Amino acid sequence: MSIGKGYAEKNSSKYNTMIIIGAIFGLIGLFGLIITPLSLIILVLGAGLIFYGYNQGKSWNKGIKGESIVAEYLNQLPKDYFIFNDVKFPGSYGNLDHVVIGPSGIYVIETKNFKGFFVIRDKEWFYKSGKTIERARSQPGKQVINNAMSLRKFLINKGINMNGVWVSSIVTLLDKNFKIERKPKNYNVLFPSTIPEFILNSNRKVDINVLKGAAMLIEPYCVELSYSR
Repeated sequence: MSIGKGYAEKNSSKYNTMIIIGAIFGLIGLFGLIITPLSLIILVLGAGLIFYGYNQGKSWNKGIKGESIVAEYLNQLPKDYFIFNDVKFPGSYGNLDHVVIGPSGIYVIETKNFKGFFVIRDKEWFYKSGKTIERARSQPGKQVINNAMSLRKFLINKGINMNGVWVSSIVTLLDKNFKIERKPKNYNVLFPSTIPEFILNSNRKVDINVLKGAAMLIEPYCVELSYSR
């Protein structure tokens, strides 16, 4: 069940619109050159909008593709599991790509469709280029932990008893382009295909009333929901 556009789709749409406007300006400028050389300014402006819109939008388009692939794997989970895609609720640091709630617990999943090679040392992510290693601009480990904490806080503020309930954090990368040098303590790094098995093999036991309450509270804040009856 889908409701509206997600966070990544909205951003992608914004830059796609910019490309269309740039193309219109470019055509106007191109035909305007027949009348006046000043139309070159409009042509350059249009080309600039196309270039900027394409470069800024491609990362969002990659993100949409990645989230869609992960959602397909999550849909392999058996009955009694709720999969919430693209969740944004008051107090969250940003959108949560996926939230899974079922008999084995509550999970927050951050999807990354990165290029390049990454080295993971607990919470810290580093980008490797040749022999050079530098701290990555994006820090998925810290991001997913913050998202899990914000979800926990949201549920507590809504009256859910979260005592003893752990919100599991998962970062998933579509490509095998990383190496774990120091295993993360508070989150897991998994391939999309291994997430369903990881969730099913979890030994965490959570009160069914907590799970039901959490699912009902999250539903209004997700863009897409899937579950098995």
